[in-house]
Amino acid sequence: MPIRPEYRTYYRADWRRLRLEMIERAGNVCESCRRPHRMLNLTHLSEDPADRLRLAVLCPSCHSRLDAARRVAATRRTQSYRRGQMWLSKDLEFAALPARLLPLELRQLKLFGP
Repeated sequence: MPIRPEYRTYYRADWRRLRLEMIERAGNVCESCRRPHRMLNLTHLSEDPADRLRLAVLCPSCHSRLDAARRVAATRRTQSYRRGQMWLSKDLEFAALPARLLPLELRQLKLFGP
């Protein structure tokens, strides 16, 4: 997947150097499944491209599993837009989290059941 234009400033030469160092430090092994792989990714665990502290070296399979919740949320959001659904809150629109992790004031709207 190509890098979005607004995120390109985070992925310059210093990122490529950091990526190679981290993969070498991990011993060319996925940090999740502990298997060697020839195409490892350096992944932001916080999903924030500015965050250089919470990084992990993952194989494509583990990386995909990690990003599954965000992809499902984006798919649901796209389908909702196509149906003309309106969102009650911007927090709900971009949420890829379970309801129990949402702020208390949003959970009190009784949108998610008990």
